[in-house]
Amino acid sequence: MKTQLQVEINKVGAEKIRPLRHSELRKGQDFSTTSYLKDNEEGTFHMACNVDDKIVSCVTFYAQTSMKIKSDNPYRLRGMATDSQFQRKGYARNLIVESFKELKKRDCDMVWCNARLVAVNFYKSVGFKIIGELFDIEAIGPHYYMYKEI
Repeated sequence: MKTQLQVEINKVGAEKIRPLRHSELRKGQDFSTTSYLKDNEEGTFHMACNVDDKIVSCVTFYAQTSMKIKSDNPYRLRGMATDSQFQRKGYARNLIVESFKELKKRDCDMVWCNARLVAVNFYKSVGFKIIGELFDIEAIGPHYYMYKEI
């Protein structure tokens, strides 16, 4: 008999998701690299997918103008991470779909991000498009600029 996992998606504080950012996005780097300048600014929000009270996927959004796409109310997506043991099970997809609902409530018309190569297909699968060429972010690796109209 299988037991049903309890899955919840909620807004959380930045401190709750920093350990997951560290383990999945900043391996081998100082924990301080998991703190983003806009983490605690008004208007920034963090979403987490919890499975049986464990954060397994997270993402951060804040208002930030895009240099590549004209938009009236753009948001930037940062720090999307999913625990390696919970990847490819739909948790990140459910998290991003709920996040899009929150962005709509905030009258966001476009969301953008710098996507790691390993995440490009995921972002494409939820409607993001690539603009421009591959570029490198020091100490992190190659990325594409991606965006989605909301």
